[in-house]
Amino acid sequence: MLKKNIYFISLASIPILLFFASLSLFSINAPWLDDFEVGPMTLKNWLATEDLTRRFDLIWAPNNEHRVVILKLLVLFNYYVLGQFNIQWMIWESHLYLIPLFYFVSQVLPKENRWISMASLIFIYLSFQYTLSSYWMIAAVQHNSVIGFGLMSTYLLAKNKYFFAAVFCTLLAALSNSDGLFFIPIGAFLLFLQYRWKELFIWLIVLIGLIFLFFLKYPSMNYHAYAFQFFVENPLKSFFGFFIFLGGFMDFFKEESIPLRLYTTGIFGFGIVLIWANFLYEFGKGPISTKIILWKKGMLMNSKDLFILSGILFCLTNALMISVLRAVFGDYVYLIGNYRIYAALALLFTILLAVQKINATRTTYTLLFVSIFYWGFSAFTYIPEVIANKHRLTQSYMEFNSNKGGLGFTAEQVSKFKLAETLQEFEKKGIYYPPKIQ
Repeated sequence: MLKKNIYFISLASIPILLFFASLSLFSINAPWLDDFEVGPMTLKNWLATEDLTRRFDLIWAPNNEHRVVILKLLVLFNYYVLGQFNIQWMIWESHLYLIPLFYFVSQVLPKENRWISMASLIFIYLSFQYTLSSYWMIAAVQHNSVIGFGLMSTYLLAKNKYFFAAVFCTLLAALSNSDGLFFIPIGAFLLFLQYRWKELFIWLIVLIGLIFLFFLKYPSMNYHAYAFQFFVENPLKSFFGFFIFLGGFMDFFKEESIPLRLYTTGIFGFGIVLIWANFLYEFGKGPISTKIILWKKGMLMNSKDLFILSGILFCLTNALMISVLRAVFGDYVYLIGNYRIYAALALLFTILLAVQKINATRTTYTLLFVSIFYWGFSAFTYIPEVIANKHRLTQSYMEFNSNKGGLGFTAEQVSKFKLAETLQEFEKKGIYYPPKIQ
């Protein structure tokens, strides 16, 4: 048995090593578009003033509709502790969230066939479908931080351990990206299911206060009002977008607009929802009186099921919000690369849910075979795109550095906001090393 476990652990190391090798080789130290506002411009303005109020405003100021406090603090950490402004380092640092994620997954999996299932889930989750969330700094830090901190919080709540650490992790998730706020109602629901009224009261008092602070002087209310109006006028676009979003991990086509992309992802997303609905139906069976008794004893659901439920609810709320707020941008918006990380997470938690009930050896081997095939297809399809993107960014940086435009900006914008000068100034100070021109 030990020899078999070592074999599957070794097998799982293949996607891990290739994933991190790709991050090391194909991410570059050049900011792209939104990276400038939250990265070099924040650091430049921070160093230009010693006024504490002004500095707090810089950290608290939103990027679009998101408050990315953790990202900006990471910029300062790299400057003051590691002595650099480095886009590549922040991308790498953001992926540390995989350590707690895979630890939680390993603890939730049934002991029987644990390492076979673990290898399968690593092959699935570390595919290359969501490259935008892996190689674009702002997306990587936002999404990875939310997932990491949020799931730390719900894992602790599910285990009924370190309550205030769970509160703190939820605070960090909410300050990483707007969807981190979803962990506030999710955590409250877990506490309710565990019949933990005292902790629920503290949770709501502390974190609802954060919600009010978060939306104080919030800049995107007009946009959200327009998005909701579009939803009311076109509800079917959001209805189908919900399933397309959840099934985005099965987007096998790189062409920008072909209906087959919508059909395949929509059907797969619908299948995921059916699996969730089936387990909800099975859970609902039995006398209500018995369930109430178990609920009052805090035994309605075990810690594994609670953690899986938290992950599914997070993916569900993301799908609901994105399907409503982004429908105005067209049917294909749900398939952009940074959203697919949530589709990957939805599939991960769906498999975790399924193996709690179906853990036959034949089934786990079948899952492993399918996951390896899927990972291979993803690597074959998207690694060339990742390599090409590195070359594009490098070329774009060369043009940008010559004030010709680039890195998402026009020449006029580069000149007006002194973007190239900012990076050149950092380079002279020895805190920024631009990508090497090959």
